[in-house]
Amino acid sequence: MSLQSQLARLLVGALALVIAVTVAAPPALAAPPQPISPASAARAAAVPGPVLAQATAAPPAPSAQAPGPKPFLRTTKGAIALALFAGAVGFTAYSFGHDRVHSPAR
Repeated sequence: MSLQSQLARLLVGALALVIAVTVAAPPALAAPPQPISPASAARAAAVPGPVLAQATAAPPAPSAQAPGPKPFLRTTKGAIALALFAGAVGFTAYSFGHDRVHSPAR
């Protein structure tokens, strides 16, 4: 096996790993919200009434029925971009071994 084909296989493997991590990482890293600790509840209870009344209310939590926006790679535009990128990388890997220019420096 030539050095170019080994390099092409290495690059394709690295690209596959990067794409897999890009697609799998956001759902895997999503953590459930942390419950309010008793210590923070005690600190909130220690705040005097007038100061507590001046505090602004927190924005309401998003409802479970309204899903957030889809990740880019799961949209149609993202799938097209990913397919074009994969095609370009595949053509580049193919053209490395089938180059018509044979310079003496190579």
